Amino acid sequence: MSVSPSAALVGLNGMQVLINDSTNLYVNDDTPNAESHYRARFYFDPNSLSMTDGSAQYIFSGYDASAVFQVDFRFSAGSYQIRLRQYNDSGSVSSTNWATISDAPHSIEVEWRAATAAGANDGTVTLWINGVPSGNLTGVDNDTRRINSVKLGAVSGIDAGTLGTYFMDAFESRRQTYIGP
Repeated sequence: MSVSPSAALVGLNGMQVLINDSTNLYVNDDTPNAESHYRARFYFDPNSLSMTDGSAQYIFSGYDASAVFQVDFRFSAGSYQIRLRQYNDSGSVSSTNWATISDAPHSIEVEWRAATAAGANDGTVTLWINGVPSGNLTGVDNDTRRINSVKLGAVSGIDAGTLGTYFMDAFESRRQTYIGP
């Protein structure tokens, strides 16, 4: 993983993630502080990454003591796809539907919100791709979950058949307001 002008999707430099084995490669942000409402946006370009059909990995994850949400990236039936996974208080997982993306730069934004109280079950998570809502989960029981850190890059789940370099750029996070492309 390195910063390079060739990886720039916005501005002069971007982060290129070189995958040539199953080693996780990511940057970590420990500045969230027990956030009950968290938003983040970054740009992502698969850059013709070679993946076997059905292989997937996590490219962005939010954590308290364990994963709270994850952006899942895969290659299926000749297309790159993105979805969002959400973990509730019991550790169960729910996911948005897969959204197909092209082999080009895309703005990926996540809004995660904890439920307001025990039993309220009103937590939500929303995925935007290029400023368009692309997946939403509501009625989530996640009142005990908080965001304390996030990881961006080849976070985990890299398959042996995945080779190449993808680009990430212009990461931004906020407590509440929409960021947009």
